[in-house]
Amino acid sequence: MRWVCFCLLAISIIFIQADKVKAQPGTDIRVNFAYAFQLGFGSYDIGGLDVDVVKLPLSYTFDLSRHEKLKLKVLSPFYYGRFKFKGIVDENTTITAEQHVLSYIPGLELQYEILNNWYLKPFGNIGLAWSVSEKIRPRALNISNSTIYVYTVGMRSLYEIFWERFKFSIGNAILWAGNSTFIDGEPDESFGVLENGIEVLHPLGFRIKGFEPDMSAFFIYYRYLPDAEFSRFLRSPLKVENQYEIAATIGSATPFKLWIFNNPRIGVGYRFGDLDVFTINFGFPF
Repeated sequence: MRWVCFCLLAISIIFIQADKVKAQPGTDIRVNFAYAFQLGFGSYDIGGLDVDVVKLPLSYTFDLSRHEKLKLKVLSPFYYGRFKFKGIVDENTTITAEQHVLSYIPGLELQYEILNNWYLKPFGNIGLAWSVSEKIRPRALNISNSTIYVYTVGMRSLYEIFWERFKFSIGNAILWAGNSTFIDGEPDESFGVLENGIEVLHPLGFRIKGFEPDMSAFFIYYRYLPDAEFSRFLRSPLKVENQYEIAATIGSATPFKLWIFNNPRIGVGYRFGDLDVFTINFGFPF
């Protein structure tokens, strides 16, 4: 199957420094926002840092009347992130920090049916993330609240196979994600990802108020190029090269609309490998 290009949300903001801690590798804690918002909706913890991210996946797809196999999707996602850190320097010194961040990263996605049931989807996003609340102890700590800009560019590929009442989907993607602030000297974050996944979907065989629910399960392999890097307090950074995700979703085989969402799906998943992550998804992400 063909593989794909796509670049994802990137950021790097929170700097935590302690006056009582002498400068040494691992005393600066920086959140990898590029990875956090790329998750969309999930949570993980690493090196004393707990990360929780929530996504509101707003979008609208336009049919282009002159091009039957071409559609334009306007992406308008909002994100909320809570980043909570606790580090133990010694038996008498514990440092903590908490930051709440909002992000809006709009974008465009072009959907082209290159062959029957095979879609190519180049896309790009650019937006801002900003801190709305910080709590720090002791006062010696400093958390940067600089506004950052986030950009993503890449392409997805989706191929669907129908057999009896089964639908098999093969997804591929390649992305580059990056972020930076408007202040000289602030660190940037960026990395690329290759993604390959497969999904199996089937109706459940019964109806509820006229709707027939269905379920799916999917598996995705993530290969980071270069490695995604995560700082750890008083330890060397963790470099993530490979991750694997297993997930399940539920939706409706009968088309319907919920509020502004067409045919919505919801599911849960688990990423494992170099970093373990719990995820909530809105369907096969290709």
